[in-house]
Amino acid sequence: MRSVSITNFRVFLAFILVFFALSSRAQENSPFSRYGLGEFYSSHHIISRSMGGLGAAYADGLNNNVGQSINFANPATYSSLYMVSFDLGLTIDTRTLNSNNPTGKFASANFIPSYLAIGLPLKRSKGLGLAFGMKPLSRISYSVSNLSRIAGDSLHTLYEGSGGLNQAFVGFGKKWKDLSIGFNTGYNFGSKETSTKKAFLNDTVTYYQSNSSTITNFHGAFLSGGLQYEVSLHKNVVAATKTTENYLLRFGLTGTLQQKLSASQNIDRKTFTYGTNGDIKIDSVSEQNDIKGTVLLPSTYAAGITLHKTVLNTKGVFEMWSLGIEYTSTQWSNYRFYDQTDKLSNSWQLKVGAQFSPDPVGSRDYWSSLNYRAGFYIGKDYINADGNGLKQYGVSFGAGLPVRKWTTYDNQFTVINMGLQFGKRGSSVNNITENYVQFSLGLSLSDLWFIKRKYD
Repeated sequence: MRSVSITNFRVFLAFILVFFALSSRAQENSPFSRYGLGEFYSSHHIISRSMGGLGAAYADGLNNNVGQSINFANPATYSSLYMVSFDLGLTIDTRTLNSNNPTGKFASANFIPSYLAIGLPLKRSKGLGLAFGMKPLSRISYSVSNLSRIAGDSLHTLYEGSGGLNQAFVGFGKKWKDLSIGFNTGYNFGSKETSTKKAFLNDTVTYYQSNSSTITNFHGAFLSGGLQYEVSLHKNVVAATKTTENYLLRFGLTGTLQQKLSASQNIDRKTFTYGTNGDIKIDSVSEQNDIKGTVLLPSTYAAGITLHKTVLNTKGVFEMWSLGIEYTSTQWSNYRFYDQTDKLSNSWQLKVGAQFSPDPVGSRDYWSSLNYRAGFYIGKDYINADGNGLKQYGVSFGAGLPVRKWTTYDNQFTVINMGLQFGKRGSSVNNITENYVQFSLGLSLSDLWFIKRKYD
């Protein structure tokens, strides 16, 4: 029996360290993250992001031509896992905020960990698979300065916030012929720290600065599920090449139940002055600790359909191309933070994506064996700060680059997945709009953990 590749395992451990290091340092300055639980990341795999965000009806070919990935957007796909896989991803996120009144522009660039997941087949003959991992869901990070006049004096107000929501998950998938069903469960946890600092700018009268800060920690279990059903539309046997072409239609559906997070809040109202090592507290005006409450996260669902072509030969099953469309929606009007609503609205997205491999079956050059991907999406963001709504749209491109090609004697696969997204939030009706570019890089490391010896 042979254990998983030591090299792959070391690479995986190295990326775990990078993942947590970037998770603690990732920062941005977006006023949109002031609302709700902040900026929600695309929690999909880099492959899905490269295809406009498809996830509900997407699944790898039997071996994705060069390995396999973990589609944690739909746990039904875990049932098709046939090797142990380590999946991880990182994103470079650049954003440009444009303000009409007052006229201004702000740019930022950040490294953001995307996901860390492990998938393994529990029993391939029964179509039973397992996956687990963790990923950040949202990030709160903003610093907004405002100058105003009150009673003839200038008042400087600084709004700041940090925190976000994270998820640790585990899921199972089971397959019965053409039907696959799965679920994810686990733990969502995070914090929201906000402060409002006020200071009068007066050179004749001395005023102490005030700081109103609120720190909220929240946590709770979640449950989501998914299913996929696949039907064959047409099969064609090519005698000359001894291959079987198959055109298939795959339906996918996912949903996450409404979730109630338990929360604990500390509120502090104080006067302070600035010192060399930070704020120095002068007097506490009001202080309340361990205020119990709840944070209500709404339900969400996604439905999609994918048409794809596979080719079967003596080496296995290879996916030639796939084309899909998906619709997703979240009922953010049901969101509550300590029984309070926020400037949010129901969100939706319509996604279209495609994947193509020129010649994965008999390719004689490296570039013909790659998976090329593209997609686009349109929709409405969940943040509604000015009451006019935030339209959003974007395009994406990507590729899967095999590091080690398939051979008869090697069951180890390493694939570098790259994705590039261009998007915009807001339109001419909004005072503040945002353009963003995201470059995502991921590794899918697959191997057979144990193989029975043919000879003793």
